[in-house]
Amino acid sequence: MKQIGKLVIMAVVLVLFTAHVGFAAYNHSGDTDSVNFRTAYPNAIGTKLDSCALCHAGGSYTSGGKTTTLGSCQWCHYECSYTTPCANIVQTLNPYGKDYLTQGRGVTAIQGIANFDSDGDGYSNAVEIAAIRYPGDPNDTPAKVPAPYRIYTRDQLEQMPQHSQFLLMNASKSTDFYAEYTGVPMGDLLNEAELLPSATDIIVYAPDGFSQLHPLHPDPSPSLYHVFGDYPAANFYYDGQADIGLYPSTGWCDYSAPSASGRNNGDPIVNPNGLKMLLAIKRDGQYLTPGVLNSQNKLDGEGPFRVVPPQKLPGPPDQRSNAQNQAVIWPYDPNADHNAGFSSRSVTIIKVEPLPEGTTDIDLLEAGWSYIDANKIVVYGAIDPVPTILEKLKGLISAIKETPDSAFRNRLMDDLLIIDITLVEWEVYFGARSAALRNLQTGILTRMDGCISGSKADRNDWVVDCEVQKQLYWAINEIVVLLNIII
Repeated sequence: MKQIGKLVIMAVVLVLFTAHVGFAAYNHSGDTDSVNFRTAYPNAIGTKLDSCALCHAGGSYTSGGKTTTLGSCQWCHYECSYTTPCANIVQTLNPYGKDYLTQGRGVTAIQGIANFDSDGDGYSNAVEIAAIRYPGDPNDTPAKVPAPYRIYTRDQLEQMPQHSQFLLMNASKSTDFYAEYTGVPMGDLLNEAELLPSATDIIVYAPDGFSQLHPLHPDPSPSLYHVFGDYPAANFYYDGQADIGLYPSTGWCDYSAPSASGRNNGDPIVNPNGLKMLLAIKRDGQYLTPGVLNSQNKLDGEGPFRVVPPQKLPGPPDQRSNAQNQAVIWPYDPNADHNAGFSSRSVTIIKVEPLPEGTTDIDLLEAGWSYIDANKIVVYGAIDPVPTILEKLKGLISAIKETPDSAFRNRLMDDLLIIDITLVEWEVYFGARSAALRNLQTGILTRMDGCISGSKADRNDWVVDCEVQKQLYWAINEIVVLLNIII
């Protein structure tokens, strides 16, 4: 029997920025609770709900005066000290997970809490699951629509004009180094994603929770590195005292990169196309090593993508701030430009601010690791929503084609619905966005709202199967919100 669920969800999954290849992989082998959920809600298989985050929450801890925030998987491992069985497992559960546990676990328990509002956000668990929203997170509701997005693979990024630049990566506490990075200028990537006029800056995120803000245009703040515009050229600085290749225990700068060979102290660094903020893909000709979490919940590696801002104030590699011996040629300078500290590693998400009205954020700590595995990055926020809308409409049409006739009032209704949505698709494509919005709101949603406002389909509803109707309704509602951004 044909089912609408999987195909509708495939369209919705992209909007929620959760790669289909990633989430099932992060469920533990032998995990019967996930099997129970999939049995109760087969249409949610492969979505963001098909993961540990369904029942587990993230958390944070403070060490050395610094607070570290972790996603559900990392927090669970932290609380459980990487051992099984876990004595503290209950402490990692969100409200939905706690209700599931209290009801005795199993498929019956999941069905028994379907009409609960576990997270207290005004929507029952069943409604939130139909809309692919976390039933244990009050900040994730059907009323909140994910912002416009673009997903880029490494192969796609490599098809764009590439830029290479040799520069110093100057750190405060770790090793400084020279290297040549190659990738796509961040400004070129954002232009390809089609920024809205309202866009002001970006925030880049790594899946371990690290984030960094960058204004779109030059900013006087020494800690803010801009996206558009060139950076000043620099000279090459070399002194044997700093070279860790000569003095592994006392040196502080790594000159071993092939791109540093043959350069002398004071030589001008010539980058024919200038220095730019770069979304790097390679370092000295090699793909960046993908980021992974080590046993201390720290990020190792820098790939598949790293944001590389050049120095705004070019200078030499200075001594580490925590080094005891500062009587060196370039002692630590707190006013120096330590650009490496603002160079985010393993970036998987680029958020363009401000988010358009009516849209919401994503769970930044849950959406990243699958993108590292798949060599992907997502740009979302204040960008043109039309490609997102068109993608969602195509997915919607495909889903309706796979829906059994029994879900409709009669056999003609699915064909008529496809015709209406195809018309909307053409209206969006050719710029008649107001007409498209009107057709969605007054012509389509009104024919599938009975199960939303009540317990059964209305007499004028074309879709009479309530589960199918709910999925279609919330998917179309997202398109309505996105259309309002450009009308």
